[in-house]
Amino acid sequence: MVSQSSALQAVAPRKNLLMFVLSVLLGGAGFYYSKHYIEEQVSYYKSQIDKTEVMIEIVVPTRPIKRGEILFSSDLSVREIPEKYADSNSVTSRTYETAVGQRLDFDIDEGRPLLWAHLEGGVSPTFSGKVAEGLRAMTVRVDEINSISGFLQPNDKVDLLLSYGSGGSYRIFPLIQQLDVIATGVQTLVDKSSSGSPRAFSTITVHVTPADGQKITLAQQVGKLTAMLRNPDDEAPLSDIPLSVAELLNEPVVVPTKPAPKPRRVITQKKEVGVEYIIGGQP
Repeated sequence: MVSQSSALQAVAPRKNLLMFVLSVLLGGAGFYYSKHYIEEQVSYYKSQIDKTEVMIEIVVPTRPIKRGEILFSSDLSVREIPEKYADSNSVTSRTYETAVGQRLDFDIDEGRPLLWAHLEGGVSPTFSGKVAEGLRAMTVRVDEINSISGFLQPNDKVDLLLSYGSGGSYRIFPLIQQLDVIATGVQTLVDKSSSGSPRAFSTITVHVTPADGQKITLAQQVGKLTAMLRNPDDEAPLSDIPLSVAELLNEPVVVPTKPAPKPRRVITQKKEVGVEYIIGGQP
């Protein structure tokens, strides 16, 4: 009896250990398969959402931004969410450039959707936020030639030429160089969906200094302005010498000569000759 009892006591710990190991293995297997099942379900439902939900790219701050601070591109990132969950007042990836440069009217936390209501401009984006400090935005009327046949886009650079005079005195003069275009018509962002097709607009808005704004205003009154599109990396200055019709046609430039001066008429006074009388023998 003693030996049988000792044998049972020796087997019990081994049995408990075996049950413990078996329980651990079963728990680990259950955890693995449960996790795998959950991941499969998440992937499935996510794929279904991607197929059925319309997504939109909203703009969120990359850091907490306080009221009064100015927004910079480096402070913002893009997050994709279902369109039905997005606030209609959200700043999106298509409109964020208008928000850049504006001042916040409310504090906003990192990762929270940026709304137009957060900006000093109010519930709608304001164009004044795109005007650089110290400069002005000026709208210039253009025709098909000046609009580069409708291919001109915001962020392009142009030179303005002034044509004035009449007949042989007609001149073309480089007025202002390297002006930044900030809008074509009402478009303030580069249109990447036009596939290179021309667009119709009758005005362009450019960045100018107050002095250049006065020049353009006066130039529009005395002649015609023509815009020339620049390569964005080309900073070479234009010649500031006006071009005349004679120079255009390679005609010799006639320099007017001054007429020879007329000879001056000199008037001399003649000495009067008198008669000398001798009286009394004395001179």
